[in-house]
Amino acid sequence: MRRSMWKAIVIAGLVGLAGIARAADPGEHLYVDIGTKLPGWTVTNVPRAKDIELTVIVPPGQNPKDWTDQVAVETFYGTPHGTAQELLVQRFAEIARACEDTTMGPMSPVIENGYDTALRAVACTKIKGRDQGEVSLYKAWVGKDRMYLVARAWRGPPFARDHVPVKPETTLQWLAFVQSVVLCDTRDPHRPCPGAASAPAAPKP
Repeated sequence: MRRSMWKAIVIAGLVGLAGIARAADPGEHLYVDIGTKLPGWTVTNVPRAKDIELTVIVPPGQNPKDWTDQVAVETFYGTPHGTAQELLVQRFAEIARACEDTTMGPMSPVIENGYDTALRAVACTKIKGRDQGEVSLYKAWVGKDRMYLVARAWRGPPFARDHVPVKPETTLQWLAFVQSVVLCDTRDPHRPCPGAASAPAAPKP
C-alpha cells in the first residue's frame, strides 16, 4: 500500500481514538455513531455463531452479500485473552491465507478509555477464487467482558500491491469513522461512556 496512506493511518491513529456514543443499557458496550458517521446505512445482525456475533453495516443500494463499502463489527464472547495486537495478528494471518497477495501497514497500539486497542490496515490484492480485491482498516479492543473487532472495508476489482485503490481523503474518512467507535462501561467511572447520540453496534447478550 502507498507509504503515504500508511503514514496517515498511523499518525491519525496515534492522535487519539475517541468515540462518540450514548450510554444505553448498563455494562460494557461497543458503540458505533451510525447516525452521524454512517447516515442512511443499513444495520444487519448476522445470526450468532458459537461465541462470535457479527453485525454488518452497508450503505444504501448495497447489502451484506453484495457490497463495495462495508463496516463489520465482531463481538467475541467469553473471557478475553491476549492483546488487541494479537487479535489483529490472528485476523491478518487469516486474510493472508485467503488472498493471493497482501500488504499491511504498521501496528498502532494505544490505550483508549482505559482499554487496550490497536489499529492496522491491510490490502488484499485478490481474494483467492474470486475476481475481487479488498482493502480494510481494522481496530481491535480488549474489554473486561469481551473482545471486539471493527473493520471499515472496500471491495472491488483486483489491484497491484503498489496501486491500492484507496485515496488519501478516503483514508481520512475511514479514520474519522473508527475514531467514532468507543468501548465504555457504565459500571466503571474510569471507562466512561460519551454522551453524544449514537446507536449500539450489536445487540447485548
